Amino acid sequence: MCLSMGAQNVEINSISKSGSDISVFIPSGYDTMMTAKGDLNKDGVEDVVLCLKNFSEDSFDMDEEPKRILLVLIKKNNEYVLKGKSVNALMCRHCGGIFGDPFSGVAVEKGILMISHYGGSAWRWTELLKFRYQENGFYLIGTTSDYFWNVSDCNGKGAGESGRKYKDVNCVTGDTEIIEKDENCRLLVHKKKRLNKKPLVKLEKFKYDF
Repeated sequence: MCLSMGAQNVEINSISKSGSDISVFIPSGYDTMMTAKGDLNKDGVEDVVLCLKNFSEDSFDMDEEPKRILLVLIKKNNEYVLKGKSVNALMCRHCGGIFGDPFSGVAVEKGILMISHYGGSAWRWTELLKFRYQENGFYLIGTTSDYFWNVSDCNGKGAGESGRKYKDVNCVTGDTEIIEKDENCRLLVHKKKRLNKKPLVKLEKFKYDF
C-alpha cells in the first residue's frame, strides 16, 4: 500500500490556502465530520486536521456519492496554512460493507497523523495509515492492515485471530511484518522482512490499492 497513487478531484482545488479560522477551509456543501488537533511539525504549536463530508452524501449510492475531504492545517503566526489535502485518504460512507461507515477516526500521536478505518461483516478488516510532515508536505510512512473471521474466537483463545491476515509496513525503512492464521487460529506464517525502499507517497497522491 505504500506506493498507491491517484488523482485528486475538483472539490479541493479551490480551498483557501490560509486563514485565521478553520471555517474558511470548509467548502460550500461540506460539513465537519471530525477534527483532530496536535503538533504535526514539532514547533510547539497545535495544528488541526479536518475530516469533511458532503451534506448530501446519505442520498447517494456508493458509485455516485461525493468524496470525503481530509485537510491538514499547520498553524503559523496566528493563522492556519493548508499543508495537506486529499479526497482519497478517507473512505466513502458505503465502503465498510454490511458493517456500515468504515471511518474510525483520525488522531495526532507523537507528531504523526493517524487515519483509521474498520469494516466488513463476518469477515472484518482494519486499515491504519500513518503520515508524517517533512519536506513541506505530508508523506505516508507506514500502513497496518488486519483481516480476520469475526464469528469465531477459536473457543476463547483469541477474538480476531481466526483466519487472520495481518501486515505492517514501515515505508521509510521497508521493514515488514506478516502474520497469517487459519480459521482454527493455527499459525501459518509469521515473518519479518525488509522490502526495497521506494520514494514515499505524498498525501495528495495517495489512493487505496484495493
